[in-house]
Amino acid sequence: MRHAVTGFLAAGLAVALAGCNAHPHKADEQGRVLLENTAVKTHVEVLKQVSDRIEGDLLRVRSLLHNKSKENVYIDIQVVWKDADGFEIYKTNWAPFFLPARQDTTHEIASMRADVADYEYRIRQATKTVKP
Repeated sequence: MRHAVTGFLAAGLAVALAGCNAHPHKADEQGRVLLENTAVKTHVEVLKQVSDRIEGDLLRVRSLLHNKSKENVYIDIQVVWKDADGFEIYKTNWAPFFLPARQDTTHEIASMRADVADYEYRIRQATKTVKP
């Protein structure tokens, strides 16, 4: 009986650990969104993200971001543009982006090169601002 309970607990622990993600900050199913800290996870939700090709065969990414907080929030966004093999071609500088309190806001960005095949969308910070 004791071995059965121990085995059951070990099996339960193994299942629980197997469910752990090696990248706990990943927010979407494709692994393209990286929320870099707890404050971002607390205040910001990526509701939807789509990509398509625009004129010049550039890759465009449109993201619908939701501010869950009752206060305005500033975040920083960086996009890493990748080739078909998943290697970084280049990345943008971190850029501030304003999210009004409890609202959905669209962020749109396009690559500067046609050879971009994929991307990683990074969000950091989440600084609350006081309403005027």
